[in-house]
Amino acid sequence: MATKSDYSVHPGILKAGGDPKAYLADARGWVEKMFAGGKAPLKPIYDALLELGLSAGPDVKACPCRTIVPLYRNHVFAQIKPSTKSRIDFGLALGDTKAPKRLIDTGGYAKKDRITHPFEITKLSDIDSEVRKWLRTAYDRDA
Repeated sequence: MATKSDYSVHPGILKAGGDPKAYLADARGWVEKMFAGGKAPLKPIYDALLELGLSAGPDVKACPCRTIVPLYRNHVFAQIKPSTKSRIDFGLALGDTKAPKRLIDTGGYAKKDRITHPFEITKLSDIDSEVRKWLRTAYDRDA
């Protein structure tokens, strides 16, 4: 389960001179709203993906927004997005990397999006060695 200390202040808040304490209070509420109603069964998957993402390295920050939780190193290298009532999209910043079929190429690289390849995660067992491998690749690319 995500704790208060799992979240960091979004870099945009700091650049804009916003209130970090207010942001963190709002961020927890945004995450709770993401999983309200019919998406509540996805919360354990979210918690596992957040834990996995934060374990990628000591410099990883999770900075929730209203609809996604981006993971930062120097830039966003991954994001957790509860897309439907039955699926979380775990997106990775892989640029023009050739990836296996399971990783969907969104065309994001051509559109200059950071997140270019999501995994569709519908159950905890979907978070496997392949997900961990590609998360490591995205993390390392942002060195």
